[in-house]
Amino acid sequence: MDIEGAEPEALMGAKNMIMRDRPHLAICLYHRLDHLWRIPLMIHEWDLGYRFYLRQHQPLLDLVLYACPSVLE
Repeated sequence: MDIEGAEPEALMGAKNMIMRDRPHLAICLYHRLDHLWRIPLMIHEWDLGYRFYLRQHQPLLDLVLYACPSVLE
């Protein structure tokens, strides 16, 4: 998801689908400084058992949060 800073709003709009289906997520965090903690905390608060990974794909750009569901029990 790379939608120029509207990632939190898009996640809230998709919250029911994310909670129901637990998809893998890839979300850009570099558009606003507060997204670095705001977005992972938002997803973590939904208590879906996601594992989080941060990857920087280019120097100073493209910081991406990967949220992967744990193995289903």
